[in-house]
Amino acid sequence: MPSFNTKQQPSINNWGAFIRVQMLVISSVLFFLTTTSAQTDSLPWLSFRAQVMGFHPAMRNAALVQNKLEAQLFSAKGGFDVKTFVDYEEKTFNQKNYFRYLETGVKWPTWYGLEFKTAYNRASGDYISAERTLPQNGQAVLGVEWTLLQGLMIDERRANLKIAKAGMALGFWERKKVENNLSYEAAQAYCAWVLADNQLKVIENALLQARLRHEGLTVRFLQGESPAIDTLETFIQWQSRQIDLSLAILDRKNALQQMQIYQWPESKTTQLRISDRTDAPTLEQLAFLPEKTVLKPSDLLADALKNHPDLAIYRTKAEQLEIEQALKREGLKPVLNANYNILGNGWSFFPTPTENGVAVLANDIKWGVHFSMPITNRKARGSVDLANIKVVENQWSIYQKQQEIENKVLQYYNDLTTLRTQLSLLQNITTNYRALLDGENEKFILGESSVFLVNTREQRWLDAQLKYLKLLSEYRKAEAGLLWAMGAF
Repeated sequence: MPSFNTKQQPSINNWGAFIRVQMLVISSVLFFLTTTSAQTDSLPWLSFRAQVMGFHPAMRNAALVQNKLEAQLFSAKGGFDVKTFVDYEEKTFNQKNYFRYLETGVKWPTWYGLEFKTAYNRASGDYISAERTLPQNGQAVLGVEWTLLQGLMIDERRANLKIAKAGMALGFWERKKVENNLSYEAAQAYCAWVLADNQLKVIENALLQARLRHEGLTVRFLQGESPAIDTLETFIQWQSRQIDLSLAILDRKNALQQMQIYQWPESKTTQLRISDRTDAPTLEQLAFLPEKTVLKPSDLLADALKNHPDLAIYRTKAEQLEIEQALKREGLKPVLNANYNILGNGWSFFPTPTENGVAVLANDIKWGVHFSMPITNRKARGSVDLANIKVVENQWSIYQKQQEIENKVLQYYNDLTTLRTQLSLLQNITTNYRALLDGENEKFILGESSVFLVNTREQRWLDAQLKYLKLLSEYRKAEAGLLWAMGAF
């Protein structure tokens, strides 16, 4: 940022005029310093990002994803809850009590397809069917049902629980994805604001120098030492800088307004606005990558492919699809379920304990087998085909996403490499323009130059500064872009 150089002051023979010029310089500088120091508030990037990450609706919704996944896991575990049941049936007709049947009990499903059952049955009435006739004090039942073919390795309950457990990582990666994208968008807006603020300060300083030069030459003109055309030249320059200043103020306001999109309060009733007096850091101070970071494309690509949230989401989805695929394949098997129930006399089991174990388990029992198999089994085969297609689709999505990530990482790496070279050149150009301006000022003091040349040199120096700031802003945006492409912002 340019500083006021006393060598640019014109020589004045009249001491009164000289004192007036010096007082004008001091008052203008004090005004500039007062205006600058009034910007007491500052907004570093980390503070801005923390506020965005803490209160932006996208991040709050991302936090809800984890709650949703936990609810899904909790629901999937409910497939293995112990269940109580009561079945009651009664028939009365023509003032006759035909029957009353009651069955109450508990069922306990287990992980390996076994379902245990304990129940108690009662039956009464004038017309009870023979098969449902029970002892006078009712009958307790201990039973088990087991799936022997379809559902032996995996069933819908186990599949849902496995899918829910595999999906628990999705909450973390979905949040990282939203955080990565939101950080990148916020960084673009923040860089635009910092650029506008830095350019505004450069133009404010240029306006101050144009004003001092014009007022100094006006004094010289009144003393008869400078032609009137010089004052007109400096006055036009001053007016041009005023236009530049108004445009710079507008750019800063618009950039500030764009940042408001990412500024959200903690509660709906709180108003949160960034003040026009908020001070921004310099683009040299703003850095998304550590200084002197050595960028190696191979390391960047390895980190991106390993830790990018988009790829992690696809990989988690692949685990879930493989579980679904196994469940669909299970449907190709026939259904073969066996059940075995030990019947009691009331609550008394094994009334003849002297018998051997085989004889005990063969008496007072109820058992059965259920088998079924569709002849063509088109539903199961079609479901397997659809599950296989989903797996392949997800694999191609992973390949495509990997290619996109690699291209973006390399593009931003190339941008950073090229911009770093351009910044070095432009910094040298700006320094050289400053040297030309200083030399032209020396010649002007000696009467060997003109106001036009001094203004021209200064304008080129000003343009070089603004161009350098804009290029540096693009470099910072490329840094943010590289982190975003790697999924690490």
